[in-house]
Amino acid sequence: MLSILPGLKGMLNYHPLFVHFPIAFWVGALLFEALAVARSSEDWHKTAARLLYLGTLLAFAAVGTGLLAESSVMEMGPAHDVFELHEKLMYVTTSAAVGLCMFVFFLRKRFTPGVQKLFLAGLVILAVLLTVGADRGAQLVYQYATSVHLPGAPK
Repeated sequence: MLSILPGLKGMLNYHPLFVHFPIAFWVGALLFEALAVARSSEDWHKTAARLLYLGTLLAFAAVGTGLLAESSVMEMGPAHDVFELHEKLMYVTTSAAVGLCMFVFFLRKRFTPGVQKLFLAGLVILAVLLTVGADRGAQLVYQYATSVHLPGAPK
């Protein structure tokens, strides 16, 4: 298997394999819900809700692999401070997504246009939290080279 996917062999942890799914699903949920509100479409709303559910489910995999990847961040210094902020932001983001999932699930029979706009506002907030938290993750990789094997460095 590693001969077919040599990138897996070079990975120091599996967090990068999981982080992109919640990002894609949550942004997709926002886009579909915006279309659902604009077009008054129940079908697009259902798609948005399903994307939110899938993204939230996969966020738990991202959080779990992120906790396992924590050992690749130095225990002190600026990278550790950015890691702590990234971790907190993504806990808040995942918690917000869980809250939105519960909101949509429990109000699914009474989803009035006003409630739908409130859900859309929640998805916008989720997208903002996601963007700021993901940016801190990118900063860890691209500015501080955490979880990156540098040539000549011991594995």
